[in-house]
Amino acid sequence: MVYGGKPSRGCRTCRARRIKCDEGKPTCNQCAKSKRECAGYRNEFEIVHRDQTKSTVRRMNKALNQSRSAPSTSNTVATTSTTTTPPKESSPPSHLPSPRPSPTRQQTPDPIATLTVPLTQRAACYFAANFLYVPLGQMPHGFMDYLVPLIDAEPPDSSLRSAFNACAIAAFGNREKANSLNLANVSLREHTLALAKTHAALGNPATANSDRTLATVLLLGLYESITAVKETRMLAWRSHVDGAIQIVKMRGREQMRSTKTGTLLFQAVRHQVLGRALTSGMPPPFGVDWWMDGVGDGHLLPNAMHRFALQVSELRAEASALLAGITRTAGNIALMHQMAHRVRLLDQEIASWLLALPPNLRFKTLCWLSPEEVGLTSGRQYPDLEAFPGRIDMYPDFVTAGIWNTARTVRLVLASINIRITAWLNSPADYRTTAEYATSKAICEGTIAEVISSVPYHLGWHTKQEGLFDNDTDRSGFACGQENTIKALPAWFLIWTLTCVKNHDMTSDEQRIWVKGRLRFIGDHVGLKYAHVVNDLELRFPSMFIRQDGAMPSTDPLRAATYKGLPVPVSEMLNINTASPRTPESVGSEGRDSSG
Repeated sequence: MVYGGKPSRGCRTCRARRIKCDEGKPTCNQCAKSKRECAGYRNEFEIVHRDQTKSTVRRMNKALNQSRSAPSTSNTVATTSTTTTPPKESSPPSHLPSPRPSPTRQQTPDPIATLTVPLTQRAACYFAANFLYVPLGQMPHGFMDYLVPLIDAEPPDSSLRSAFNACAIAAFGNREKANSLNLANVSLREHTLALAKTHAALGNPATANSDRTLATVLLLGLYESITAVKETRMLAWRSHVDGAIQIVKMRGREQMRSTKTGTLLFQAVRHQVLGRALTSGMPPPFGVDWWMDGVGDGHLLPNAMHRFALQVSELRAEASALLAGITRTAGNIALMHQMAHRVRLLDQEIASWLLALPPNLRFKTLCWLSPEEVGLTSGRQYPDLEAFPGRIDMYPDFVTAGIWNTARTVRLVLASINIRITAWLNSPADYRTTAEYATSKAICEGTIAEVISSVPYHLGWHTKQEGLFDNDTDRSGFACGQENTIKALPAWFLIWTLTCVKNHDMTSDEQRIWVKGRLRFIGDHVGLKYAHVVNDLELRFPSMFIRQDGAMPSTDPLRAATYKGLPVPVSEMLNINTASPRTPESVGSEGRDSSG
C-alpha cells in the first residue's frame, strides 16, 4: 500500500473547508477571522488511524486488480481495506499470517505487496471508522467516544486493548469483502484474553471499578452482537450489561460523573440499561430516578430520550404484572382504566416532545420514491430493495436518527400496551371494533412508516445520491475514515427497531418482507451477525399477549405463531433461549445492545 503523505494536524473546520490552518491554540486564527466556530483538533489516535484519499484508494484497487489478473501472482497480494493507515516500521504480531511472496514477486517487487499494514492496525482503523462517533461543531452527540482517550493511554497487553482488538477483528472479518479471511479464531483468541484479564481486574480492588474495566465490559457486550450466530448466544450480552451495572453501582453516580470520561461511560451504561429493560420486559434496575436524577445535562437529546425509554419500560412491567391473572372486578376494572390513562399520557408527552424539538434536531424529507424508482418494476423483489416505496428522510447525524427511532419504538410498545388493556376491558367482545384500538392502530401504522423512511439514511443510501449528501462540520462524525460509506454503528442502531417493526401486528406483509431483507443485509454486508438471529424469530405482538391474557375474540384472524417454521405454544415462547422468563413482545423488541 502506498504512503498517503504527511497527515494534516489542522483544525476540523479548516480541513473541511480545505484551507491551510495555522494550528493556533485553543482556536485557529483562520476560524476567528471568518467568524466561524472552530471545531477543534484531532487527537493522535485519530490522526494515526486516518483514511486514505479517494485517489489513493483508486490507484491501490487498480493495482490490486491488475496483479490478481496475472496467474502467477494471484495469491501473493495481501488483502487490504479501504480504511487503512500508513505503514509503521513494525512487523505483524506473531499469531497473524504474513504475506507469502511468490517467485515472480521476488524477481519484481511490488510496493503494494511489500508495504502491507498489520492486520490488527487495519482492523482498528476499520472499527474507529465504523463505531467511534465523535462530536463535531455544534452537535454534542457522540457514541463510544469515551474509547478515544482510554485506548490512547492503554498498554498493548491491557484488557481493554484485547477487548478492542476482539471487536475490531471480528467486525473487520465479518465484512463482505473480508469473508475470505478466517479471522474468527483470531478475534476469539483476543476475546478469551480479554475475558481472562477482565476477571483478574474484577478481583483486584484497585482495578475492579476503573474506567478501563467498565469500558472493557461494554466492549465485550458489543462483541456478542458482532459475532452472534446462534439463538443460544442472542442474549449473551445481557450478562455483560449486568456486570457494567454492578460496576456503576459500586462506584456510585456522583463518582462516575466526576470526570468527562466517567460521565460518558455512565451514559453508555444507561443506554445499555434501557435496551436491557425494553428487550426483557423487566423494569430498569434501581428505578428511573436513580439513572436520571442529577445528571446535570437533561437538556441533551439522548438524556431526554433515555428518561422516556426507562419510564416506558417501567410502565410496561407494571402493566404486565397487573394483567397477569387479574380478576374482573369493579375495582380492578377501574384500575385498568387508570393504567390505560397513564399509558396514553406518556405517549402524548413523548409525541409533544418530538414536535417541540428545534429544527437542527429534526429530520427532513429528501424525496418520495415510486415503485418504479425503487426498482420493483424491473424484476427486483422487496427483500433486495435499498428503499421502500414512499418517503425518504435524512437526519442531522446518526445518533439523532437513532434517538428518533428509539422514541418510535417505545411508542409502538405503549400502543401495544394500550391495545392489550383495551382487549382485556372489552373481553369477550372484539376489541378491534373500539375507538381506542383504532387510535392505537393509526399511531402504530404511522410510526412504522416513519421508521421505514429512516432506514435508507442509516444504511448510506443518501451518500449515493448526487447533491443530497452535505458533509458539513456542524454534525457528528466518525473518528476516522470516509463519511460517505455504509457504517456499522447506524446499522447496529437499526437492529432493535427493525426487529420490533418486523414482529408488530400492524406491519403490512410488504413492509415485513422488506424489513427482513434489510436485517439480512445488515447481517451479510455490514457484518453484524446478531441481525440474522433476530431475523429468524417469527413472533407477533400485541396479539400474543392478548391471546395469553385470554382476551382474544373467538374470530381470531391471526394464526398461531411459529418459530423456525414449527408451531410454538405461547407458554414455551416465554422461555426461548433464556434462563429467566421472557415475553414475546420483549423478543420483538430485541436488537440494540445496544444500541442500542
